[in-house]
Amino acid sequence: MKVLCRLAEAEGYIVTGSDASTTGHDETNVVGADRVVYSSAIPEENAELGYARAHGIPVSSRAEFLGEVAARYAHVIGVAGSHGKTTCTAMLGCIFAPYNATVHLGGTYNGECGHLGGKRVFITEACEYKRNFLYLLPRISVVLNVELDHTDYYRDLADITDAFNVFSRSAPLRIVCGDDERSMPLLSSSRSGRESRVQRGQGSPCITFGFGKFNDYTAENVRCDRGETRFSLCRHGGKLGEITLRVMGKHNVYNALAAAAASFASGLSFQDIKRGLEQFTGVDRRLQKLGRVGNCDVFSDYAHHPHEIESTIESLKNAGYARVGIIFEPHTYTRTQSLLNDFADALRHADDVCLAAVYPAREAPIEGVSSHALARALIERGKNACAYDTFCELYRRAAYFTAKCDALAFCGAGIIDRAAAGFFKAHTAE
Repeated sequence: MKVLCRLAEAEGYIVTGSDASTTGHDETNVVGADRVVYSSAIPEENAELGYARAHGIPVSSRAEFLGEVAARYAHVIGVAGSHGKTTCTAMLGCIFAPYNATVHLGGTYNGECGHLGGKRVFITEACEYKRNFLYLLPRISVVLNVELDHTDYYRDLADITDAFNVFSRSAPLRIVCGDDERSMPLLSSSRSGRESRVQRGQGSPCITFGFGKFNDYTAENVRCDRGETRFSLCRHGGKLGEITLRVMGKHNVYNALAAAAASFASGLSFQDIKRGLEQFTGVDRRLQKLGRVGNCDVFSDYAHHPHEIESTIESLKNAGYARVGIIFEPHTYTRTQSLLNDFADALRHADDVCLAAVYPAREAPIEGVSSHALARALIERGKNACAYDTFCELYRRAAYFTAKCDALAFCGAGIIDRAAAGFFKAHTAE
């Protein structure tokens, strides 16, 4: 919403706003407005929405307004995926920085939610929740991966895959991860050919990326270390050059490959791509290192899906951390309920696990769904796990973990980052 606010102000609008965590919601906030834009977190019974509709004030969802904004640009890149959207979009922002692209992020990079640039290139995250990304009609669509999520809206994996398929094929040029088996419905069985001349299935041409040799863009000789990842970027099997990312993890190589594919398809050079990717320093709260407590490196991470948690643990292990502790705040009751066993399977790869209370976001509690239920599932798998309802209890456990582990990650999409920051500050204060 922040970047959309700045874009509207740049168009000459006077923009006001409200938020449940600050000013609260009241119908007086929209009296006299010419238009009301609301996010997906806002329920239909919201007082401001009710007032606007009752008084004939035009109402648009954030997704609808984003689609209108994007339509004003000549070249739009929309980045979708169950994981990695913010990172890949921010990577593209770094690559396109010399060309003054406008960038719209769902998270923050260097404290900013994007960049207000020129009117030619618009790079945006494309959020799949409630099929919001279907309001976008990008020139290039990017699909990083497809997984079952947002189970308060999508019925099953087939339902969410269908949404990604419609989004992907809405663009004149598609970029899809060729390694992701759940993205296979977005492709046909054909895997030969060259880039934009290749028709994989009905609709627009498709470019693939991944580690498999059949992809158009691949990475070879991947080396992971603490704080960086190095690889050779290849196109159609030919080596273009070396890339050194200042972030950890195989998942970030995937993000970089997708960004490279979209950049090449936009007419940029390898030099542009190498410079941009090597300047990228990591999105806030994506395995973000806060510092060191004793002999343990402490991280804040946005991971809130089983696959993301698994990637976080894998990245830390591959970077050489021998013992990894995870403090996880489950995000929403419906996700926790639907994916509880998947969360348990992912978390058991950590050496030590502690769970915070479920962050409800927009949801009411569901009977029997809690962090304690997830802890029991972990214990059933032979993992020593615990769950606490307050951050105070969590801090004591975190201090115990830092004495045992050489890496500790606070994971979740809710307010666990506040716990991470508070813990780190308390244990590094002089």
